[in-house]
Amino acid sequence: MIKHIVLWKLKPEAEGKTARENAVLIKEKLEGLFCKIPEIKSIQVRENTLDIEGNYDAALIAEFESEDAMYAYQKNPLHEEVAAYVKKTAETRAAIDFEI
Repeated sequence: MIKHIVLWKLKPEAEGKTARENAVLIKEKLEGLFCKIPEIKSIQVRENTLDIEGNYDAALIAEFESEDAMYAYQKNPLHEEVAAYVKKTAETRAAIDFEI
């Protein structure tokens, strides 16, 4: 099993929305992929709730059966569409993938 964790620091404003509004929209879009992309075993997105300097705005935590399944998810056109929106709204990104 592969765990995929991504953190985003969002732009204060992008695509006509605040960082908080974009975090909510990103959560909806990514979690909405669960029933549409079979490689996803679990997925959740969390928004930062504490206003602490340096914190990231949103975190993705997803699980896949294998590395190949994770890559299939990443190449899925539905994911690529969401990823394109995230790229427009994110200042920085950090990620880690590991076996569990």
